[in-house]
Amino acid sequence: MKLPKSPYLQVQLQNILMSKYVEYFQAEVSGWQRKLMVADLVISSWMSVQRTWAHLNSIFTNSDDIRCQLANDAERFQGIHTDFQSLMIEVVQNSNVVDVTNKPGFLENLEILQQRLSVCEKALAEYLETKRLTFPRFYFVSASDLLEIVSKGTQPKQVTRHLLKLFDNIADLRFKDSVEPGVEEEDGVAVAVGMYSREREYVPFSEKCICEGQ
Repeated sequence: MKLPKSPYLQVQLQNILMSKYVEYFQAEVSGWQRKLMVADLVISSWMSVQRTWAHLNSIFTNSDDIRCQLANDAERFQGIHTDFQSLMIEVVQNSNVVDVTNKPGFLENLEILQQRLSVCEKALAEYLETKRLTFPRFYFVSASDLLEIVSKGTQPKQVTRHLLKLFDNIADLRFKDSVEPGVEEEDGVAVAVGMYSREREYVPFSEKCICEGQ
């Protein structure tokens, strides 16, 4: 969808409204001014909803732990996801941005979606706080980093890049692929056998560390 240069058009309309010859076109110019104001509001709200939706979608999609711990919010987000997709399907059927943004109830629907997304964001923030309280070193990382750590909790090799932020000069781990006794072969787990400093100094662990679960 091609977005109009709304600020430029609004300036032009404002100039027309200031003209002494505008009286004949007053109703039409005022109508276009209202349409463009609504279009600006809708596009701004739309971008906000889309950013929040994309952020939460990656979290709830990629993290089994978050979906389990926040089952109600995961279900709530799924409803938001469905409603947002339905709204976008309607949008692509009309390439006229003024018609789409001025559709009755469109702005209200976006504002409701944003409110529902805010509820999910709040629940997620509270969830992250419980993680920080459980493991205080998580206070050393940003919310986005912590979300990545939590969402990839079952993939230890994807989490190691955050180690320097959590521990003093522990930059990486050395892993050895292994399968624990009693575990089916396809359920192989990562086994850490040592650690590296920032300078790539290697220190072996006295006992291997089985990296399983969260």
